[in-house]
Amino acid sequence: MKAVLLLLAVGLLTLSVYGAASLLSHEGPREIAIMTTADLHGHIFPYANDTGASVGGIERIASAKDAIAADVDGWMLLSAGDDLTGPLYATYGGEPELKAMSLAGYTAACPGNHEFDYGVAHYLNATRHAGFPLLSANLEIGDADLAAVIRPSTIVEVDGIRVGLFGLITPDLALITNPGPNVAVDPDYVGTARDEVKVLRDEGADIVVTLSHMGAACDEDLARQVEGIDLIVGGHDHTYVCESVDGPDGWTTLIVHDGSQGECLGVLRCTITDDGIEDWQWETVPMDESVGSDPAVREYLAPFREAMEKQEQEAIGESTVPIDAVKAHLRTREMPLGDLVADAWLAWFDKAEVAVVNSGGIRGDRVFPAGPITRGMLAEIFPFGNEVVVVSMNGTEVRRMFEMSASALGPDFEGIQESGFLQVGGVRVVIDPAMPAYAAVYDKKAVQEVRCEGSRVQSVLVWKDGAWVPVADEGVYTVLVNEYIAGGGDGYALFADIPEERKLRTGIKVIEAVEAYVRARSPLAPVTDGRFATSAGSGSFSSVVVPA
Repeated sequence: MKAVLLLLAVGLLTLSVYGAASLLSHEGPREIAIMTTADLHGHIFPYANDTGASVGGIERIASAKDAIAADVDGWMLLSAGDDLTGPLYATYGGEPELKAMSLAGYTAACPGNHEFDYGVAHYLNATRHAGFPLLSANLEIGDADLAAVIRPSTIVEVDGIRVGLFGLITPDLALITNPGPNVAVDPDYVGTARDEVKVLRDEGADIVVTLSHMGAACDEDLARQVEGIDLIVGGHDHTYVCESVDGPDGWTTLIVHDGSQGECLGVLRCTITDDGIEDWQWETVPMDESVGSDPAVREYLAPFREAMEKQEQEAIGESTVPIDAVKAHLRTREMPLGDLVADAWLAWFDKAEVAVVNSGGIRGDRVFPAGPITRGMLAEIFPFGNEVVVVSMNGTEVRRMFEMSASALGPDFEGIQESGFLQVGGVRVVIDPAMPAYAAVYDKKAVQEVRCEGSRVQSVLVWKDGAWVPVADEGVYTVLVNEYIAGGGDGYALFADIPEERKLRTGIKVIEAVEAYVRARSPLAPVTDGRFATSAGSGSFSSVVVPA
């Protein structure tokens, strides 16, 4: 669990009035509790965190909500998105997640990027199970059915207080998932927010709350530029945040993030007056056994939990050492798990020469203890159902691919998404992080302008005829990628430019190849072997903070 069990901030702060103060529909100040979750990522059942403690689960969120609601005049329960992810979403189409959230009493949610992992049709089918509004003002939806479901904003009444809610999704949606041709994002989230604030205030909202799945940096930028937002409930980068940000004309906006996976419930207790939010107090309450369990939610989820546990408990192999799947490690350096995945692909497709795995395609974000490797563990690590694709590339393209990967190490992220740092097999790559990085201007997955080709890659060696030899510019190499990267995901536009006749869809899922490798070679003891190094000879790179 996070080192801080209670992130408590007491603010004796009066948020500025948006123009002329609206008159509340009740007399006198009212105390309300705004409860928040973000990035559940399918963790709707209690689970063991990295300390082994049992945390999370919607049944606990519902129980904690009821206890808090009984102590205030009014309440809301809000989600900042990425509730639907992984094998549960793939298997049941969002039904258990969204029905359980409805039973728990969620007031509203905004979609995150992972809601679109399986395309528009899959998410549209899921939305029918949501008994609460789904909000996103900057989504541009060409699918009429989905557009009818996801609204820009709404007003809900909480003990006589009219609360205006609107949602925002990350502008990087097209880079980090596959929403398809009928969904795009207006990158001008500031302009969108200004419009929604005006609409909600004109409709009589006493306070305005933004549900944001954009990350803390975008939330802070939004607060600095837009007047009229009282509170931003954020998610996307799995952080704990409580801060007030000064905006235009003396306006102040409060920003809160409550971490991820339902490990804690964010609780903002505040007083609402004609001047807005006052006397606020923020805490993150651990969702452990002490908060109890809602029997209706637990009973509803029981058959889903039983079915998933039966599938997940099947052991397929063993690791004699812990397996590190922490995203901040995978996205900044060569990792044993990354080597294992690349080697598994090469073992399955034994005629291929190179395998590259975008680190964002490896999930879990924790260290799995030594011992049995189960199907459930692999499903958590590989939640996206990606297929392995064989791509024929020349040496120039291979070097450009690694130049793009090197830009994901920052410190300025003007090229590839941080999740696009490549774990590799079949090659040895040396880079100099001090040299200029690849940088480009993107329009969704397409490159509008390359601002710097990059010069970080010092050498790329490939195994041929029993020796490591330099990649030749005109040489032809068989490279394994997943279908997401093959389609230009994570900023790898060069793959989108490669003709389809040079790509072979294998029909083999990433998880299948890894499962076969684990079964055939257990017990395993994954290690690194120097596939990436700096020009100074070090095999590790400086850590950076990355979004989900």
